[in-house]
Amino acid sequence: MLDTRASSRRDLLHRAAPSLLWLVWLTTMAGFLGPQPAAAQESCASCHAALLKIANVHAPTEDCSTCHESTATPHPQPGQKTFKLTQTVPELCAPCHDAFGKSVVHAPVKEGSCTTCHDPHGSEQAKLLTAAPKELCSSCHAEVAESKYPHGPVSAGDCLLCHDAHQSEGKALLVRQGDALCAGCHLDAQGFSKAKSVHAALEAGCTSCHSPHGAANPKLLAVSGSEQCFQCHDEVAAKVAKASVPHAPVKADQGCVTCHSPHASDNPKLLLKAEGEVCLGCHKAVLPKAATVLHGPVKDGQCTPCHAPHGGEHAKLLVAEFPKPPYVPYTATQYALCFSCHDRALVQDRQTSVATGFRDGEKNLHFLHVNNEQKGRSCRLCHEIHGGPNPSLIASSVPFGKWSLPLNFVKTGGGGSCAPGCHRAYSYDRENPGRKLEVPGPVRKRN
Repeated sequence: MLDTRASSRRDLLHRAAPSLLWLVWLTTMAGFLGPQPAAAQESCASCHAALLKIANVHAPTEDCSTCHESTATPHPQPGQKTFKLTQTVPELCAPCHDAFGKSVVHAPVKEGSCTTCHDPHGSEQAKLLTAAPKELCSSCHAEVAESKYPHGPVSAGDCLLCHDAHQSEGKALLVRQGDALCAGCHLDAQGFSKAKSVHAALEAGCTSCHSPHGAANPKLLAVSGSEQCFQCHDEVAAKVAKASVPHAPVKADQGCVTCHSPHASDNPKLLLKAEGEVCLGCHKAVLPKAATVLHGPVKDGQCTPCHAPHGGEHAKLLVAEFPKPPYVPYTATQYALCFSCHDRALVQDRQTSVATGFRDGEKNLHFLHVNNEQKGRSCRLCHEIHGGPNPSLIASSVPFGKWSLPLNFVKTGGGGSCAPGCHRAYSYDRENPGRKLEVPGPVRKRN
């Protein structure tokens, strides 16, 4: 009986042997084929756990086999850096990331060097960058960051505010082209094209005057003050260079923009305000508060008919000669400034019925006062230059040394009268002459 049972067991084992051997072979081969993906991932993480704890982890890191060949491949030997990639870079990156087919491609991208800027596993920086944006960009573009006055985005390390990191349809990888890029932050630029006067330099773009990254001067200008403007406005530069009397703002740090807008204006010549307002903004004292009668150019809001705005050869920036002393021997060329507008016959004709209203009948009293080869009276002795309270810009008083001479002018229907400190009262009348008039004598100081 026992022999029969033993014999049965032997027969059973004999029949099952092939199946057992097959099971053992499968178990053995499983060890060579490697663990299942989850197990494989656990195996990688057991040594490379730090890759999964970094702030920004590359999504494929959850499955190493996405980028690396099977973990059945022998582990790297000492001196080897990594498991073999399933494809070379950038082909490996392309299936997940957009293709770069625009006209301008960033050099590292074009060369397939994605890992120059990005860590393939993870980074403490956004976008898996290998360093902070400012340090990363400056590692290749060092010249951009070396400026005394850096552009705001450069200072903040926000290069992508203006540039695309990978590709663009425009030069320099700009995210927008031309002034549209600058107008995104500099909102005032949006209205430049609507102004009546637009600086011609804007046609060449903002970078014709400003450095986009940084400069040695404020406002990102290549050179300081008026020198920036003189690079194009050479005719003004020449005037200033030879001017014995330069306009102070031209030489100041702020330069031309003291009076002119560098971009656009609703006023001629890109002035910040109307011409008269610009000048009176600094030269308030030239126009008395009581002035109700204005010199013609001043009334028209113009100062440049008499004054050179940038520089000149005459005192007070006058555009032509005007004598400084109150008493000047008269010549045919004297008072060139005044007679650039007024008819010189006003002082040349002894008798006239049309050249001047300052006459007694036809006796020209302008000739009497001014046309004296020894001691002619200057125009400014009797007239306000810019404006005053009396008709014909007759002055209320004029300086004489430390004394202010009152003119005491009174207008009448056909003329007028005056009683200055230099002579007694005299009157004149264009229609009813006859009162004896005396030539004003030399001014004598009063004790």
